[in-house]
Amino acid sequence: MKRFALCALASAFALPLPAADSNPMFRKMDANQDGRVSAREHARGAGAMFRAMDADRNGRVTAAEMTAAQAKVGNQRADGMDSAGKIRAVDRNGDGVLTPREHAAGSRAMFTRMDRDGNGALDEREFAAGHAVLAARSPMGLR
Repeated sequence: MKRFALCALASAFALPLPAADSNPMFRKMDANQDGRVSAREHARGAGAMFRAMDADRNGRVTAAEMTAAQAKVGNQRADGMDSAGKIRAVDRNGDGVLTPREHAAGSRAMFTRMDRDGNGALDEREFAAGHAVLAARSPMGLR
C-alpha cells in the first residue's frame, strides 16, 4: 500500500520531465542552488504544490482542484489513475480530500524512497529517476 501511495503522489504532482538533463521542477525546489534538493527544500516545494492546488484556499484539496491544477501545468500523465484515486492513496482519514498533513506525509515518504544513497538530499539524477520510476509504475500492480 505504501508503494501505491508513493506512486499516486508522484504522479499527482510531478511535472513532465524534459528530455534534456535540466529539470525545471528540480531547479525550482533547489532553493539554495547547490545542485541538491534537501529534505527541507523538498518539503517546501511540496507545500507550494499543495497551496497551488488549493484553489479556494480552504486548506483542503479536492479531486476537482487537483485536476484543474494538473491541467494548468500540463501534467497529462497516462498513469491510469484519476485525481480522486490519487487522493485516496494518501487520504488517511478517508474523507476524499487531501489535507496539508496528508500531503506532507506522502511527500516525506516519496523523498525517502527517492534518496537512493541515503544522504538526506537528492541530486538531479535521483530526483528525475525517482519521479520517472514512481510515475511510470502501474499503481494497481504495486502491493
